[in-house]
Amino acid sequence: MQKSSSEDSTHKEKFTEVTKQEELAQKVADAHDNILSSKQIIIVFAAMATALFLSFVDQTSITVALPHIAKDLGAEKTISWAGTSSMISNTVFMVLFGRFSDIFSRKYTMIACMIILAFSDLACGLAQTPTQLYVFRGFCGIGNGGITSLTMVIVSDIVTLEQRGKFQGILGACVGLGNAIGPFIASGFIQHQTWRKMYFTLFAIIPLATLIIHFIVPYTKPVGNMKEKIKNVDYGGFLLSSIGIIFILIPVSGGGSSFEWNSALVIAMLTIGSISVVCFIIYEIKFARLPLIPIKLFYTNISLSLLLSQNLFFGICYYSAVYYYPYYFEVIRDYSITLSSCYLLALVLPQSTISIIGGQVISRSKHYWHVMLFGYSSWIVAMGLLNLWTVDVRKGVNVGTLVLNGLGVGCIFQPTLVAAQAHSFKRDRATIISTRNMLRSFGGAVGLAISSTVIANTFLKNLKLTGSQHFNKEQLDYLKTQLYSRVDLTQYSLEQSQYLKSIYMDSLRKIFYIWMGCIAFCFVTNLFIKDKGVKPLDG
Repeated sequence: MQKSSSEDSTHKEKFTEVTKQEELAQKVADAHDNILSSKQIIIVFAAMATALFLSFVDQTSITVALPHIAKDLGAEKTISWAGTSSMISNTVFMVLFGRFSDIFSRKYTMIACMIILAFSDLACGLAQTPTQLYVFRGFCGIGNGGITSLTMVIVSDIVTLEQRGKFQGILGACVGLGNAIGPFIASGFIQHQTWRKMYFTLFAIIPLATLIIHFIVPYTKPVGNMKEKIKNVDYGGFLLSSIGIIFILIPVSGGGSSFEWNSALVIAMLTIGSISVVCFIIYEIKFARLPLIPIKLFYTNISLSLLLSQNLFFGICYYSAVYYYPYYFEVIRDYSITLSSCYLLALVLPQSTISIIGGQVISRSKHYWHVMLFGYSSWIVAMGLLNLWTVDVRKGVNVGTLVLNGLGVGCIFQPTLVAAQAHSFKRDRATIISTRNMLRSFGGAVGLAISSTVIANTFLKNLKLTGSQHFNKEQLDYLKTQLYSRVDLTQYSLEQSQYLKSIYMDSLRKIFYIWMGCIAFCFVTNLFIKDKGVKPLDG
């Protein structure tokens, strides 16, 4: 009887603690409800769309510029860290922004992220060494992570869930436009000026957008005084999640190239990272006053759990594709940076168009599953067509693959957010967005890390096995430093050029196989998601 009484007491304490967490979360979230009139919505939404557009211009402009930046800074073997460092910091801080904006203010957290991005871009333009560039790109990742999450959170505050499909679809179109224009901006500066001036220009533009947000976006006053707000911050959760993410992603990014997989450093970091993730989960369940990520989201609703897991694999494919499609066109097809940017339009323009259409379909039909099914179906066909990509495949195959890929992304990027919010409570609105974006960014960081490792290891292995048949020792030593650079093929004979292209292609094809598996997982799991309409669980 004593044992039973003790167990009842323990269960009661757990129930009370969970209730306190949920009550606090509800109280904090309610302070930000701010449904606006149609005219006000359009004005605020325009400001959010502008911020998101600039964020993705910053993220994707570097993709076509990487070979040129690598050559300028002498970073041909390590330039992939420019993308990886940004994604790592993006992921680390993404988990903080949802709850941070709950506790303090959506508006001023957003402004802080815009300022961080602006000055980080200035620092990137002034960078003199590869290490400086990677550090400053890391700070850009912090700003971009906040902007990406908070634009979606603010839009969720000012419109109902029934309207959200339409507005989030337009935000998805802004993502596509940013992805489209970013490479063109970069190519223009590289061909006529320098990649540094691209960052100086962003530094000049972003503060103007920040001023617009300051004057236009309404301020919603969070509950509690400053002492209570500081008390509500989940310091332990942020510390443990940061250690876990950083200590896992760094060795994954450099394993096999920067570090040996069996080195003490890699083993130690992976061990510390894994232990930190486990400790983070325990801390969020048992000790956090207001958890950064309510762990119950992953086991109380199967559909929500599947939606969140899809975003992890979505991120692996999406961010890797944004970086490595230009790699294919510039390094393997030997196209100019401008022509490579033109090919990317076949990806991003369908993405923008279908995102708007898909958002309208969701808002009008009040359902999202069929839009997501079409998206994953298009995407998986595109992944299959990647098997046809070779050094000299017909251009129509490249374009057709990119169009289908863009249609898939457009029907997934924002509809998964609407679906996730439909399977959650209003009090979890901000944390759902930050958790979903964090998982997508974590997937992107893992995808970039795996991709760079696969390319480096495959390229070096092929050179070691057969390179001596085509090049002398001096040429081989030079080529081993050109993993991510655009090699001047005019220095080599036709036979040597074809050989180089073939081993670059072999390296890239292995990444395609990883993407195929990830999207196959998303397609299959989507079949088990229940679509109960676009209303949150609490109405």
